Amino acid sequence: MNLRSKIMIRLHSLFRITELQSWSRVSAADILSVPDVGKSTLNKLRLHLAHRGIVLRGDNPPAYWLEILGQPKPEPGECAAGICPFTIVIDTNETYPFAFDSIFDDKDQRVVVSTMRSPLYLSGLADYTIKGFEQDIAIERKADDLESSMSERRDIFEQELSRLNDCCQHAWVVVEKQWSEILGDDHRHGARARSVSRTVISWQVKYPGVQWWFCAGRYHAEQVAFRLLEKAWWNLMRSSASEALSDVLTDLCDPV
Repeated sequence: MNLRSKIMIRLHSLFRITELQSWSRVSAADILSVPDVGKSTLNKLRLHLAHRGIVLRGDNPPAYWLEILGQPKPEPGECAAGICPFTIVIDTNETYPFAFDSIFDDKDQRVVVSTMRSPLYLSGLADYTIKGFEQDIAIERKADDLESSMSERRDIFEQELSRLNDCCQHAWVVVEKQWSEILGDDHRHGARARSVSRTVISWQVKYPGVQWWFCAGRYHAEQVAFRLLEKAWWNLMRSSASEALSDVLTDLCDPV
């Protein structure tokens, strides 16, 4: 489903959707009450959410919509422009992982991104990486669990950041919240706002190899995560090509 269509952008704004889970407080009737929004759009949204284990308020369970609606047909103008040259590896512990199904190129055409699941947690690293570069590239995703990770799981989380800092060439923490949202929350069930902000600043200095990104909701976080992985992959590809060329030139210049 094209989440960047004008209709979807309007629905996100009207219902204040900041992440996929936000749709669970919106009913089908709410959506159909919006002018120019019909059953076709509603069903596309149902199927999109069902693939991620989410349903609208008072709606049938995900399995029902997966069976009834089947696979979505490509939308006009939404043909894939190409295939992403790498495969994104997602930790099997990710409950609602990024689908990377709304990635577009610079001509605003959709790009097909290959993904696979793997128990990345066994290596003690992060949630997302690229196949073949598991020890070089890593993204740790944080959403509503950010505060609890800094309180109940603080030691475990810091140990993970330490490993990312020491092992990876490129590592990030991508947060599905904006910095202002974190500072404005009293965190009754986790670390306080002041504690979170000070801890983040402290860890950025202590672990400079791990950069933090604070995003405007889940969709933005998914886009940022893909672009970070993409740039890191191209950087490693260029480095590999430069090293190969250097080796060739060295062999040519060696005396016989």
